[in-house]
Amino acid sequence: MKYQANPVIVDAFKIVSVGAPDPLGMRSIRLDGRESIYVATPEMCARMEPSVGDYWVIQSDGYIYLNPKEVFERKYHLIEENASAAT
Repeated sequence: MKYQANPVIVDAFKIVSVGAPDPLGMRSIRLDGRESIYVATPEMCARMEPSVGDYWVIQSDGYIYLNPKEVFERKYHLIEENASAAT
């Protein structure tokens, strides 16, 4: 789903499960609406411990990061996908 924080637009997905870190510090992450399992690297988890309800965020330049739920939902708002079709 697309979200926007003026003027930044990102793709973001709510985290629905987080696995324990493996010996290398990698964590398995499941995202809402996605079948695949994603991997959070130790670098991605350096500033925060991901938990259910947080967000996996992908910027337009391909940079991927984790964002705590409270921060993400305060900063971003959902873009209505059919907003331009409504006129």
